[in-house]
Amino acid sequence: METPPPSRPPTDVRSQLVGPMLAYLRATGRDPSPLVERFGLPANASALPEVTLPLATLHAFLDAAEALSGDAFLGLHVAQRVPRGNYGLVEYIARASPTVRDTFRALARYMALLEPAWRASFQDAPDGSGTFVYGIPGEPLAYGRHASEFGLALFVHVGRQLTEHPWNPRHVSFAHPAPADLRPLEQHFGVTPAFDAGRNALTLDAATLALRVVDADPVLLSVLERAAGTPAAEPPSVPRTPPFLQQVRDALRASLRNGAPQMGDVARQLHVSPRTLQRRLAEHATSFQDEVDAVRRELAFDYLRDAHLGVSEVAFLLGYSELSTFDRAFKRWTGMTPRVWRERPEAG
Repeated sequence: METPPPSRPPTDVRSQLVGPMLAYLRATGRDPSPLVERFGLPANASALPEVTLPLATLHAFLDAAEALSGDAFLGLHVAQRVPRGNYGLVEYIARASPTVRDTFRALARYMALLEPAWRASFQDAPDGSGTFVYGIPGEPLAYGRHASEFGLALFVHVGRQLTEHPWNPRHVSFAHPAPADLRPLEQHFGVTPAFDAGRNALTLDAATLALRVVDADPVLLSVLERAAGTPAAEPPSVPRTPPFLQQVRDALRASLRNGAPQMGDVARQLHVSPRTLQRRLAEHATSFQDEVDAVRRELAFDYLRDAHLGVSEVAFLLGYSELSTFDRAFKRWTGMTPRVWRERPEAG
């Protein structure tokens, strides 16, 4: 059997950490505007849910933020102050899950919605414990030390909030080398983390994983999971979508939650101007409306295969304000209405 080629590290990444980092600097008396200017960030980056930038630039930004703040544990401290809802649909799925185990399983399943480059897994052990691992193939340090400490610290911090219980993980591993002073991390996690471990991981014991999430909502969870769809690995035989087009399509999927996608909103998510967005799409022989259409068409088939979703609900999830508009679009794609397509035996 031929060995597949190694995954290539991403050129550009979507980060949900830039905004909270800038907001934290300002809240602690540091002016973040020099960082915004130096790294070419949007003027309102501190209020944006995510910022797209080259991975090397993100590393440099986080190092510069540490230098500006004078805080050697910047990622840890930002994690302790991130506002609820910063991670959108993925966060709310985790919050609606019934137990800590279910929460980490959901994170493993849906983290790629935040950044397609992420690969996450949750592995159950025979003794009932479980290990959550995440990272970027080909990039052992992923987003860098501060981002990794932010991520694992955030999972534990929010997990304690969800259960209203002061639990500690059994084991914590980081891919990066150990900092000079381990005490802040030991105080947060309740254990001494391992470093240079080749991965970022949390291991929780069976009793912790069985803790109930106080505000779990199975009905809401079902709705959110249908809205998120089913992330799946791209088959190796399928040509890889160009990275820029993949970013556009990911941004469009996220925008559909708020109605019909707007070019200006998507351009801001991608950290480009609308004119640049149009030009780069033209370089790939496509247009903004073509991409909107393609994303809606792909999702429409997935949603319509779910018998729990009514056609009106599917139209809403695709950002259509009226069912009749969805009917016309679907008929243009397939020659039939959504209801007729769904009733075909092969549709299931």
